[in-house]
Amino acid sequence: MKQSLPDVEQYLRKMKVLLVEDSMLLRDAIMNILSDCPDLTFTGVALSQDEAIHQLYQQPFDLLLVDIELAQGNGFEVIKATQQDSYPFSRPAYFILTNHTYPQYRQMARTLGVEHFFDKSMDFDLAIETIEAQAAKFSA
Repeated sequence: MKQSLPDVEQYLRKMKVLLVEDSMLLRDAIMNILSDCPDLTFTGVALSQDEAIHQLYQQPFDLLLVDIELAQGNGFEVIKATQQDSYPFSRPAYFILTNHTYPQYRQMARTLGVEHFFDKSMDFDLAIETIEAQAAKFSA
């Protein structure tokens, strides 16, 4: 079925998100809550570092939402992959949502240019609100 031009334009204005989270429960919760946000779409979901990096090289993303500790690899390496000379797209915005909020992780996030660092247990609602605001700003 062919999409009409307004549908394509609407899709192009949406913020495209790659969610990198190995917890199925949290992954589903994030996607369900944000499914009502008209300004974003999850165009990628990855459970591991390797899967995320593979997806990053297949298509551009506007927002990279990552956990730090993954079943395989870590979110910092995913972020670093977008900072390589070989990365073919514009750098996405970086958001971290994690239970591992150690000072050294926060420092590493700052060094890598992470825009927002959220504690899953304390800042979940704030993370959702911030993602929605980022999407609205992106689509404006």
